[in-house]
Amino acid sequence: MGLESLYLFTMLGGLAAGAYAFETGLRRKREGARPWLVPLVVVVLFAVGMIAAATHVHSIPRAIESVFGGTVNFGSGMIQEVAVAGCFLVLAIVDLIVTLVKKGSPYALRIVTAVVGVVCMVMMGLAYTDIYGSPVWCNVPATVISFLAGDLAMGLALFALLGSASYDEKPLRWSAFIVNAALAIGLCLEAVAFNGVGLSPITQIAGLVIAPVASVVLVALSSKIKNKTVLAIAVCVVSIVGIAIARYAFYAACMVA
Repeated sequence: MGLESLYLFTMLGGLAAGAYAFETGLRRKREGARPWLVPLVVVVLFAVGMIAAATHVHSIPRAIESVFGGTVNFGSGMIQEVAVAGCFLVLAIVDLIVTLVKKGSPYALRIVTAVVGVVCMVMMGLAYTDIYGSPVWCNVPATVISFLAGDLAMGLALFALLGSASYDEKPLRWSAFIVNAALAIGLCLEAVAFNGVGLSPITQIAGLVIAPVASVVLVALSSKIKNKTVLAIAVCVVSIVGIAIARYAFYAACMVA
């Protein structure tokens, strides 16, 4: 696989890390009959994303040989991204195991894991800003903001769905408004970057309308929507679909360039 593998990694990995970050920030204790649900989904999504990313090097044994052979550039953003991603996955697995055994896990462990997850999301964007073959990728504000805010927006929506959290609750409601506002800024910056190199910004505009705009409208109307499960599903779907469209165009911009 080519860039498709990186696309899957940042989509699935970002979704997982974002969900973990918001579960930690908005829910100090895991309660209910399935306290393991969010960490389980996080581990599965992130692991699948890591497997997809591994196919980008075509040969895993060759990649391992390069690491021990000293031919890997550890100053590369993508190498640092993989290192942080590996740390997050290990911590998330430990958290999941502890939760399965004890029906909960130390909040300190969750905070550390969430912080590493946020760093990972930032690295997912920064990893592409030093690849000078694509002017769109090198636009640091557009790339980093759209990646980080996009991952957080998707993650928040997934957490709300899995955790049965209501958008009527002020912390969740305002978190949705803030991350989607940041995402809207990031996608607008990307649209400008696309236009600046002669590429059509229509996909980023479509992502803007489908993801942050539609999400904010749905959340704003949450008090008038009786079926909260349907609302959570709708917000999750529009968030993921909109960001998926915009991010696919982001990777395609490198192929065009």
